[in-house]
Amino acid sequence: MELGWLREPAPYRDVVISQRVRLARNLLHLPFPHRANEAQLQEAAQQLRGALEPMGLGAGGVIELSRLRMDERARLAGARVISPALLLSLPHRWVLLSANCDTIALLNEEDHLRLQITHAGWQPDRMVDELHHWEQRLNALPLRWGYSNRLGYLTASPINLGSGMRLGLLMHLMGLQRARQITRWLEALQTLGCHTRGLYGEGSLAFEGYVQISLLGRRDPLPELLARLRGTLRRLIEAELEARLQLSMDELDDEWEELNTTLHHASALSLGTTLRTLAVSRMRAMLRGDEAGRDFADQLLFGLAVYPPPEPDYAAAERAKWLREKIAL
Repeated sequence: MELGWLREPAPYRDVVISQRVRLARNLLHLPFPHRANEAQLQEAAQQLRGALEPMGLGAGGVIELSRLRMDERARLAGARVISPALLLSLPHRWVLLSANCDTIALLNEEDHLRLQITHAGWQPDRMVDELHHWEQRLNALPLRWGYSNRLGYLTASPINLGSGMRLGLLMHLMGLQRARQITRWLEALQTLGCHTRGLYGEGSLAFEGYVQISLLGRRDPLPELLARLRGTLRRLIEAELEARLQLSMDELDDEWEELNTTLHHASALSLGTTLRTLAVSRMRAMLRGDEAGRDFADQLLFGLAVYPPPEPDYAAAERAKWLREKIAL
């Protein structure tokens, strides 16, 4: 899948791979997806498609997930288009993509609607503007959203009650991880109310410095959330860039040769070894000032197929073949 937004130049792109804000909304008169029957799920999907597709959501593709093979859904999960919750083949789950995939509507995931807006790098002001734009558009639709004056927007999970908003950053903190300093920074973020996790969500590890940082909106507007985050995030970015100065290019080159040898001869490749290969490739490119090499490593990262555990038997072999073809070994 071609993610147009990932090719855009952006501030702090070496450290912050992407920023994302997600909005959850539910139709007032229908049960949450996990309580709905097939007819109710179909009704929710039809109403939302009818409202959202004229707004440009679908210009980049309209996908009914139940029609895809598992490996096709795994590619969407790796591209962070869908969450692992949508990997199972369930009826009336849809994905509506904008033209460059920066705005995506997920229908009948945990909530009737999950709207996610993604940009490269760290662009907080742009995030605020885009969120405000889409909130206005959603509120102008002839749909009744589940809302309580006391609780705010009603969501399937109580932790999303209120604004229905979640801010997320995907960062590459390989310098801090290899300097054994990453834990204290993640703990500092947690004191601000942030959740930290690995690349593939709850329970995954911050492998090779790939880490997700998320902050729930509750009832706070996005500018207030960003105000709490900006100072610590700026210091985190500076600390990561400083830690990278201690990395040895010679050692990274040796590690790269070792990984290439493994890949050249491997009939199967674990997800961990694949992520290590991409992380080392990315870091070597950044230390050389090679933005094209950095962006290529990120395109590969978002191109990985990610399966729910336990992986199917063929996954490791397909991963090795795919990566060899991509880096032309």
